[in-house]
Amino acid sequence: MRKGDKRFAQAEQLWEEGEFEKAMAIYQTILADDNIPTMARAIVCEYIGRLYIGAGEVAAAEKYLAAAVKLNPEGVEHYVQLANCLCLAGRQEEAWEMIQKLYQRFPEHPAGIHYLGKMLDERGEHERGFDLMKQAIKLDPTNERFLADLSFAYMMRGNAGAAMICSEEAMALKPDDEVVQFIHEVAREFEKQEEAKRHKARATARTQPARVRQPKRKASHL
Repeated sequence: MRKGDKRFAQAEQLWEEGEFEKAMAIYQTILADDNIPTMARAIVCEYIGRLYIGAGEVAAAEKYLAAAVKLNPEGVEHYVQLANCLCLAGRQEEAWEMIQKLYQRFPEHPAGIHYLGKMLDERGEHERGFDLMKQAIKLDPTNERFLADLSFAYMMRGNAGAAMICSEEAMALKPDDEVVQFIHEVAREFEKQEEAKRHKARATARTQPARVRQPKRKASHL
């Protein structure tokens, strides 16, 4: 029904145009329709939750995202969005437990793999977290958010080149995404800073006098 319901397309278009309140109003209208199937209802709840997150209303967002999970317990993305909401509410441990359980249930799902990796990296388990994030990209190479997160992870490791490659790939996929745009700007600034450091190091090396090597004294023979 979602594909054939013009209201979904209209709401998504308004969302892309930044008309969040209008998009919200349409989603609320869809949600009030008793004829929409459960799966579609869960998706609408998730979308409303995400819009509330964008508006900074975390408590309202949690309500709708929890409803999405309840309506569709197999919807991996619903759990991811709810975990994100919990993090924004300062409830990181709850989010961590949720993502771990999600990965246990869906160990081959790219989103489950990626967000477990991201949270592991944030919690200090950098090697395993980074490996999982790269694994998720291999499974879903056209996910702009995965690429943006991986770009940031590369920046944290001082790899400006890899960070730029990931952020540029993310921009090519979805240039209007605000998160993707933000990471791309950060990656560009980081690359400039790293290049400035390299230039300064090269300039310093050129201006330093050459070290005169002292001849080694021959060993005396007794």
